[in-house]
Order: sequence, then structure tokens, then C-alpha cells
Amino acid sequence: MDARIVLDGIFLFETLDDAQRRMVAECVTACTLEKGEHLYHEGDQALAFYAVREGQFKVYRLTPGGDEFIVHIQGVGDVIAEAAMFDVKTYPASCMAMTDGTVLRIDSRRFIALLLAEPTLSLRILHAYSRRLRAFVSALEDLSRRDVRARLANYLLRNAEDSAGVPFCPVPFSKKELATLLGTIPETLSRALRDFRERGLIEERRSGFLLPGAQALRAYCSE
Repeated sequence: MDARIVLDGIFLFETLDDAQRRMVAECVTACTLEKGEHLYHEGDQALAFYAVREGQFKVYRLTPGGDEFIVHIQGVGDVIAEAAMFDVKTYPASCMAMTDGTVLRIDSRRFIALLLAEPTLSLRILHAYSRRLRAFVSALEDLSRRDVRARLANYLLRNAEDSAGVPFCPVPFSKKELATLLGTIPETLSRALRDFRERGLIEERRSGFLLPGAQALRAYCSE
């Protein structure tokens, strides 16, 4: 396993040098999942944590009434269930692939032993976490300053691909899950989507949204 390639783009390991990445790679195995397949279930023994190489995954819990409550939606570069590093006995939530994807499984016991043996590695991991915490603070500030329409426009533009000259944003999950990703509720998201459709800024497709009004969406974001 080429450590430089395998760990590339994973925020937790972005500050490591090549020698440290090779050490971490000894704790790693790659796992491929299909859409709808579970990485783990709530209550399973927590023996590993995971880094996303491809695809998107949702971490969720079921309410006593059986309703699904989405805790996180994790994408490429994110780390899932890292609490397993800190002697958590069982996973407190379930994790399911929202798309076909690949994760890196990192054995918790081996990784902790590596951190104890390599203090410099531990410091670099902490440095990576501090950078991620700063990013979270920025994201929270963005949520507080921007309304849902601005956050939606930003998401559509950031994830758009060219499609015959018209930007297209694929959305490989439900609108409920998109609402969670944007920090809102489905009803508020539906109103924002309807507003964009009526303005001619987007056209809804089965697998996402065409953005004929991309320029207007950019202006909307800046406002």
C-alpha cells in the first residue's frame, strides 16, 4: 500500500511526512462499499475508525419511534468514528454509504500504539485537528451569517460540473439529507428550491440540478 497515495487528501494525515505516512499505512486496510451498505451499526464493537477516500456516507441514529436522525454527512477527506481512538467501546450511531464509495479502515489499537511510540506523530495529528476545528468555526460563522438560499446556492455552485455548457450539480442523496448538510429542515429547503426554480436559476433533474442561472446564483451568494 503506497502510503503517500492512500493517505493523500485525508485531513487527519495531511501534516505527516512520508516516513510517518508509511507508519500509519501499516494500520490501514481499504474497504469498498455499495450504496445503501452499512459501514457499521449503532452498538457494534468499535474496533476501528475510518477515512473517506471516495463517496459520501451518513452517520445517523434511530429515534425511539423509529425515525432516522442524521448526525453527519461525511465526504472525501473526512474521518468517521474517530472517537474509537479514545477507548469508546461501541459505536454510538450507525454509518451507511449514500453512494458507492471507498474508506480506509484504521485499526484503533494499532494506531494508538503508534501514537504512544511516536510523540512527534501525535503532535502532528493534534495540529491537523486544530486546523479542522478552525474550519468548523468558519463553517458555523457561515451558517450564522448566510440564509438558507445563500447556503444552497453556494453548495450548488461548489459541486457543479460542466454538462453540455450548462453547469450541473449532482445530488446523489435525498432532499432530507441535503437539508441536513445545509443545516436546515426539509420544508425550508423546499421553499428555497422553489424560489430558485421560479427565478429560472435551476432546473431539477432526477439526479441533481442544472444551473442555467449560475451567474445569478453567484451574485446571490455574494449578497
